[in-house]
Amino acid sequence: MVSQPNAALAAALVLQLFAVLSTIDGLYIHLWRLRLHGRPESYREHLRHTARAVLFVPVVVTVFAMPSAGFLLWVGVAFAALDQAAGIVDALAERDSRASLGGLGRSEYALHVALVEVHAIALTLGLVARPSEAWSLSAPSTLGEWPAAVQMLVMGPIVGGIAVAALHVVLAWANRPSFACCAAKAA
Repeated sequence: MVSQPNAALAAALVLQLFAVLSTIDGLYIHLWRLRLHGRPESYREHLRHTARAVLFVPVVVTVFAMPSAGFLLWVGVAFAALDQAAGIVDALAERDSRASLGGLGRSEYALHVALVEVHAIALTLGLVARPSEAWSLSAPSTLGEWPAAVQMLVMGPIVGGIAVAALHVVLAWANRPSFACCAAKAA
């Protein structure tokens, strides 16, 4: 039985805020306004964003969409840890990636701070919603069910997350650097 269904609902609501803020940052600022995917000096930043976009859906599914437990819960924690690591690497490299743009703008910097905070709150709520027995590797894959409202709230981030991840992958592929060795063979 899920011990904290209210925490699961709160996590799903905070996840909605994260999804909205991420859409502003990721789609509007990164892809549309700055077109980071098309800037050679920002291409690696786009790859880090692509990794985070790809990791988003498994995190949402394993941490927010179901009361995962046991090994499945730990898989979700591992995906979340990989996402956090990619976020740290991205933050450390943004200065160089954005140098030709004059650096990270103040409003985008503030948005990134808000995103980190909202993301941390959502993850914390999603993880504390589980009873202590969920953390045992011998626990079943799920314990009970989340309330229907939780399941409904996470569908948007899952569907939207798949679309955003696919868009990032397509843009990464379309804007991949050409290598002299390979371009000469193709000609």
